Amino acid sequence: MGDFANSGFRYPSTRYTGSKRRFLEWIKENSDTIKFDTVLDLFGGTASVSLLFKRYGKQVSYNDFLASNQIVAKAIVENDGITISDKDLASVFSKTQKRYPNFIQNTYKNVFFLDEENAWLDQAITNINKIDNEYKRAILMASLFQACLAKRPFNLFHRANLYIRTNDVKRTFCNKTTWERSFEELVSRYVKEYNNAVFSNKRNNRVIGGYNAAKSPNGVDLVYMDPPYFSEHMTQGTNYLAYYHFLEGLADYKNWKNRLGKDTGKVKRMEDSEEVYSFTRKDRVLETFEKLIKRFQHTQLIISYQSNGIPSKEQIIEMLHNGGKKVKVYEKPHKYALSRRQTNELLFVAT
Repeated sequence: MGDFANSGFRYPSTRYTGSKRRFLEWIKENSDTIKFDTVLDLFGGTASVSLLFKRYGKQVSYNDFLASNQIVAKAIVENDGITISDKDLASVFSKTQKRYPNFIQNTYKNVFFLDEENAWLDQAITNINKIDNEYKRAILMASLFQACLAKRPFNLFHRANLYIRTNDVKRTFCNKTTWERSFEELVSRYVKEYNNAVFSNKRNNRVIGGYNAAKSPNGVDLVYMDPPYFSEHMTQGTNYLAYYHFLEGLADYKNWKNRLGKDTGKVKRMEDSEEVYSFTRKDRVLETFEKLIKRFQHTQLIISYQSNGIPSKEQIIEMLHNGGKKVKVYEKPHKYALSRRQTNELLFVAT
């Protein structure tokens, strides 16, 4: 796929759980062992892997069930030339109307951000939604998402833990300096990163979105899967909707109020769906994997997973063999930031 190491290209930074950004060179190296021209990134997340494939001339279809992730991919995978100017940024940061909505201020007071920050978010997302160009909106919203993550303890929204940031105590972790940077400073920083990642590879790359991955289009040379992780030590699998529901709200700001779940406490998140349950419930995850592999049994597959996951390495190999595939497994030792356990990152290449 080309000379990855010496290209000088910088991927946008991310604080997203399970991001494969740090594994890109390794994924590229092992992807080079097979031939493909078109690829479906089935659980696209932060779009780092889609951007990797785009860089090396592949035609990319990006899929993810979170609207916020689809917006990130719209900004850097589908977009091939639109960037944000200083004038665009100024229009987001300025008060362009007398009154702004106050949904975030009223709904999430003392939950995730300070009062003045909540007011700023109501203003900023309202201004962004006024911008006509969809790719400019996407870059600005993606940058806003990253700024929100940077100002959150553990970069998540599953707990109402603003007190971790505001308590005057000695800390042995975290980045207090970043927490206290203004939203304007952080958004400006991330806009530069996303601007620098915009390019054309002269292919028809697209964001397809959707909750049900099994309904994603076939007819590609390769399907890359990085499904939600389910550890043998977890009572339920990784729930990205619970982790990032606040970003989902920003992505659908006008309808946010109508999407709030019942009995979700102070965090006021969106309700889980059957599609979420298919990866977060132990009694469903094996069947979900089997259905996915069967869905793409006539396509080359690359699957990212972890060595202590459910299904196990051996179970995934068996599923692939049952689909008539030859399988190579590559392993790389790794320890995730919020985990004490050392595991191996697994890459299944099935042809």
